[in-house]
Formats: sequence, structure tokens, C-alpha cells
Amino acid sequence: MSLKEDFQKEREELNDYVMKYAGKEIKRFFSLDGQMYRKGALNKQTKELLGLVASAVLRCDDCIKYHIIQCVENGVNSEEIQEALGIAMMVGGSIVIPHVRRAFKFLDTLIDNNDIHRTEFVEMINTIRNIVSTDFSRDEKLFSVCKLLNERVDYYNWVGFYLVDKEKDKELILGPYVGTPTEHKRIAFGEGICGQAAEREISFVVQDVSKESNYLSCSKEVKSEILSPIFKEGILVGEVDIDSHIINPYTEQDRLFLEKIAEIVSDLF
Repeated sequence: MSLKEDFQKEREELNDYVMKYAGKEIKRFFSLDGQMYRKGALNKQTKELLGLVASAVLRCDDCIKYHIIQCVENGVNSEEIQEALGIAMMVGGSIVIPHVRRAFKFLDTLIDNNDIHRTEFVEMINTIRNIVSTDFSRDEKLFSVCKLLNERVDYYNWVGFYLVDKEKDKELILGPYVGTPTEHKRIAFGEGICGQAAEREISFVVQDVSKESNYLSCSKEVKSEILSPIFKEGILVGEVDIDSHIINPYTEQDRLFLEKIAEIVSDLF
């Protein structure tokens, strides 16, 4: 189990104990805590950096670890994290220094253990956020995302979006994409990898498509596939889909990366 997974597992287990014994006041506080980090005037990166500063000033090492993980997963880079911790020292004084030391050690260990996205993934997340905030149309933005992924990751050989058709029940329609043209312009829920992901509303990582019985071949070059569903207010609205020409190319970081992209582009729906 990775450092991040170990930390999150313990946190979830302890939260279960809290919920087991908590009264309505504690449960309401936990609910409020979650709501504050959802959408609002401040973006997620800013909120997590604020949380990190507050955690360091209050000298809560568990909170510092949590917000460092959240910062990185939301595209905050190491320079921004170190600046936030510098602000925490200015606000909290020298008594914060021991906690800042442990914070940087935790961040460094995460990087060494590959628990966070690769540097190019973090950079692309920030670029995708910028694309989404432009004045172009939704499809132009989605195409730009496809083009970015296809050009920056050598094993992302086909990148595209399938969108839930609002006119037909349980059917996906091909949206913007980059790569070899595909004959699968419409896919029913449950059909192929895309259809299965839509039906079950989960991410799929298929390292070798030849081992899948329910698979729709886009071209003979495709050897593997990864995709993530896109949700808008809890409702499935589409998928981001990637094909590769090599077997077994994806890591856990690819899955997390794709799920983060799905979260970011959900604002376009």
C-alpha cells in the first residue's frame, strides 16, 4: 500500500469511528467541512492552500498531510506549496518550523514513492483548467483537451469524448476526438468498454483489449484502453476515453489523472 493510500485508509477508518458515536452536532460539523471545499467563489486549489496554511499555523500534522495530498491532486505544484508553508511560518512564527520540516519530508516522500501525478500530468491539469475557462465553445474546448493529451503523452494514441445523448435513452454519441476515425459513433450502454463504463458509472482500465469479450474494436492498432465517466451534479453526462497502441501502458497515476480531467471538464456540461 502506498504512503498516500495508507494515510487515507487510516483517516477513513477513524472517521467511521466518529460517525459510529457522533451526535447530530458533530455530524453537522463534518457535513459543513465537506461543503466548504465544494464549488464557490474560491477555486479548489486556493481552498486547499488556505487549508494547508491554517493546518500548519494550528500545528496539526495530520491536517497538513491531508491538505498536501489534496493540493497535489488538484494541480497545485511544489513551488506553490512551499510558498504557502512560508506564509504559515510568517503567520505562526518559529513554533511552526518543526511542522514545516515534517510537511516537506512528507511531500518529498510522496514524490519519491510516485504517490502523486507525474510533473507533466500536474502541468496538463493546470493547462486544462485554463482551456475550460476560455470563451470558446464546449466542443472546441473538449477538442483542445484531446489535442493536448494526444501530443503530450506518447502512449495516448486516440483521445476522445463520448457524450450521453439527451434525445435517446442510454446511448452515447461520439464527441470531439483526436486520432484515427472510428466507426463507433453511437454506443449503447453496456456495449463495449465505453458502454460498460456508462452502465456501471465507473472508470475502466483495460491493459490488453484482446482479453476482453465485450469490446468494440476501433482499429487493429489499439491494444489497450482507459476511460473515466464524467458527472454533472451526480448525473452521468459523458466519458473521456483513451486508446493506446501498446499493451499494459497505464498506471494508477493515469487513472487518477483521467478522473481529474473528467472532474474539470464537467463544468462544460
